[in-house]
Amino acid sequence: MTYFDFGGALQARTCADLEAEKIAHIPRARRDGDERSKDDWLEVHIAALEEAVAHAEILAEQRRQEAETAAKKIAELEAQIALLQQWIKCGLSSTNTDQAHKAD
Repeated sequence: MTYFDFGGALQARTCADLEAEKIAHIPRARRDGDERSKDDWLEVHIAALEEAVAHAEILAEQRRQEAETAAKKIAELEAQIALLQQWIKCGLSSTNTDQAHKAD
């Protein structure tokens, strides 16, 4: 079972944050003239978000499958419990009947 890769998501987010921090420290006049840096910054953030969404989708599907498996197992156990209850009930009834016949 694979779990969400928090390390990878955090690493992507950290890289995006570092790139954003670099851009934030560039003087505004220089930033305005450098549209490529803005594009790069946006691309880094978009990539980090896309990666996080992909991991979340994988995790959601795994959880859905786990919940489905658990629900099936619960249904099976409930059916077994009902069967055991019937056996116990029938067993007690036949024991009571047997004891009543012996008493006669």
